[in-house]
Amino acid sequence: MSDPVIVETPDAAPAPQGGTSWLGFMNRARGVVRPPIFDRHYYLGVAVFLVALGLLGPVLFTSLSAQYLLNLWMVYCIAGIGFYWVFGLAGKFAFCQTFMMALGGFMSAWLTKATGYNLPFLVGLIGAMVITGFIALVVGLAVKRAQAFYFAIATLALTEVGTTIFQHWTAFAGPNGTQSGLKPPSLFGYTFTSNSKVFWLFFGVLGIVLFAAAMIERSPLRREAIAARDNFLVAQISGVPGFGRQLTLFVAGSALGGLSGALFGHWDGSVSSSSFGIELAIGLFLMLLLGGVGSMWGPVVGAIFYVAIPQWLSSVQQYSQVIYGVVLLVVVIAVPEGLVGLIRKFGNLAMVSYRRARGRRPEHA
Repeated sequence: MSDPVIVETPDAAPAPQGGTSWLGFMNRARGVVRPPIFDRHYYLGVAVFLVALGLLGPVLFTSLSAQYLLNLWMVYCIAGIGFYWVFGLAGKFAFCQTFMMALGGFMSAWLTKATGYNLPFLVGLIGAMVITGFIALVVGLAVKRAQAFYFAIATLALTEVGTTIFQHWTAFAGPNGTQSGLKPPSLFGYTFTSNSKVFWLFFGVLGIVLFAAAMIERSPLRREAIAARDNFLVAQISGVPGFGRQLTLFVAGSALGGLSGALFGHWDGSVSSSSFGIELAIGLFLMLLLGGVGSMWGPVVGAIFYVAIPQWLSSVQQYSQVIYGVVLLVVVIAVPEGLVGLIRKFGNLAMVSYRRARGRRPEHA
């Protein structure tokens, strides 16, 4: 009986380390092995984005309507990044983000108006973030056992109850839930009285928020929150404090909602509960869906389309809702990872092609 023939097969190629981004490819080419998350260089991306926005924004957006849309886009970016923390990372479908925006606006108005405490604008912003964060903490602890659909219903109920309170609590929210006569934004004695000046205020706040988002993207908080989002029970067994991570992101995201509402109120000069209704709540979800649920840049890109598409379709206003729905349906079906995911996929394909082409080059002695 002959000995069995043993066929040797090559070992499976090890999984690539250092990430799939272009920086990851370059690091591997140099023999540098780094965790994938560090090759994305979020801080560099934020810095490049802010430089481009600071240089091009005042040049390209010169009309009053264009400046208004640019400022509105930045407000939605701040609220959208907060919703990305709540929904994209923590996996909590919260219908209360717009309620937090309204609460932040009313709180800042109450703190800064002459009929209230007549405090400075910056104190109003901080107060809006603290109160909305505290309310989110209380709600999160109260519905600790609620997951998925039940959490969404609980936050929707919070929004409905809060809107009713705004409508009747005139000492806080004004007649019929409308507080007018807010102070214009001002910092260190400088008052932002025009859209072109407000741009720089919103630009600075958005920059701080983006750098904070970049810190979270590179932190264990993000990884542990995603683990709890994808499989809460397994995360708990593995020692990941899933509820604590989700609650942290829910509180932080709600605080950003309050900040955006306060900024909008002082910029617009008034706060109304009707301005932060269910339509905007769905709009925030669409921003994240269009841009990409898996990236901090998703709400930034998605907010561009949410603000710009109604303007582009103004000439065919009677068909605007139909066209908007078709565009959304096409994006959801064709690009489930959002526009940011599509851009990243094309970038990775380009790097793979570059790497293969480089590998086919003849080696010189």
